[in-house]
Amino acid sequence: MSRLLSTEFFKLRGKFIAVFIVMIIFAVVGVLCSMSIEGTFYLGLNAYATVFGSIFCGMAGVSISQDFANNTIRNKLIMGHTRFNIYLSYQIAFAVLTFLMTAVFIGAYILSGKIFSDMESFQADQPAPDMLKFYRDNFFKTLPVYLVAVPALTTLGVFTSMTLKNSLGGVLTMILLFALFFWSTMGEIFIFSGNKFLIFVNTILPSSQIYLMQIFSEESDFSPVKYILLSTAFAVVLITLGYAIFRKADLK
Repeated sequence: MSRLLSTEFFKLRGKFIAVFIVMIIFAVVGVLCSMSIEGTFYLGLNAYATVFGSIFCGMAGVSISQDFANNTIRNKLIMGHTRFNIYLSYQIAFAVLTFLMTAVFIGAYILSGKIFSDMESFQADQPAPDMLKFYRDNFFKTLPVYLVAVPALTTLGVFTSMTLKNSLGGVLTMILLFALFFWSTMGEIFIFSGNKFLIFVNTILPSSQIYLMQIFSEESDFSPVKYILLSTAFAVVLITLGYAIFRKADLK
């Protein structure tokens, strides 16, 4: 397992260095946009986190599909690695790196927000003190959810690519991501419609959790633990189901 993990981390290092730089740039831009439009940099993180969660999920799907296309996975089996270790190594590698990149983005977002909010040229009209406290408290409550929900979203990319076993896995991952992103953007309408089933689906899906967290966090009984457990359950179910299918797959 350790050899498989080290191979995956080494292979992905170039891609994630590029993403690392992009995330810092987006953090700064996101803060400036939030301050100029909303009046406080505590708003707006959820939209950027949804985009990056989709990017990481897509990277997982495309990268693994390429490994099927060039027989990398088949060669790993020939070398004696188990299917369980192969599946889990992909999932762990993408989940860990996604967690780290999400933490980097959140850290850069907070740091740049504090820097620019102290500069007179970037100051915008701030909400009333009690409203600002509400935004701030909710903001910090949601951070643990992002740190779990964004990596949990990568399980979809790994699941799709590992079960299709060809280049179509990457394509289908991107199609699913567009569908989930569209669903998430419609989530606010679904919530206000009062439809319990639609609200339930949006509560379970990590992509909807991330995008709608600003709304969810305004619940009177909001608890980050609830959403963390739901994202974890989503990931466990997909990993278990994905491995069960991959274990029986015929790799030609």
